[in-house]
Amino acid sequence: MKNVEIVWRTLADAALESRRNWNSINDIAEAASVAPSTTHQALGRLVDIGAVRPNSRRGYTVVSPEKLLEAFAAHRNLRADTMVSTTLPAAQKLLDDDQIDYAISGSTAAVHYLGGQNTVADLGRRIVYTTRRLSQSDFPAGDEVIILAEDPLAAGTWKSGYASLAQTYADLWASPGWQAAEFTRALKAKLFAEADWEQRTSA
Repeated sequence: MKNVEIVWRTLADAALESRRNWNSINDIAEAASVAPSTTHQALGRLVDIGAVRPNSRRGYTVVSPEKLLEAFAAHRNLRADTMVSTTLPAAQKLLDDDQIDYAISGSTAAVHYLGGQNTVADLGRRIVYTTRRLSQSDFPAGDEVIILAEDPLAAGTWKSGYASLAQTYADLWASPGWQAAEFTRALKAKLFAEADWEQRTSA
């Protein structure tokens, strides 16, 4: 995953947990574990589309979490990070290995964030992240599961066994199939059921 996208993910996950204000570029860079120059570049696009606002004195404020999340999702490239595309039994065998660290994304993670009970659709293609370097040659070919490279920040912060909420949304948005579309729609309905505070107070 590109460092610019990691900045967007960091801001989006924080905003979804009600943290919108950042004191400086350095604060954002530290949270995202990327260089301040990369953070400045990442913020430029978000300011242009009105997702983030530079404050008059210092720092930045996320004024539209929905736009921020959509910007992150629109740039998500699953193919670039995919190490293996395989069958469900082969992926399950890997996950049963106690020596491997992993995080689940996609529809399975969406079920988790939607309350734990699937009332949306069939799970469709599954998405797994791991820091272990894998080769397609070691797995049977298939399209039931894709296994992606997990970046160091994610490996250090995704402690629940699931990818973060913003990552899950972006991965579903970038996935083909009607199941992914239905889970994307369900997450968006939950996250943005009401108008944002900026819209409600701007009149």
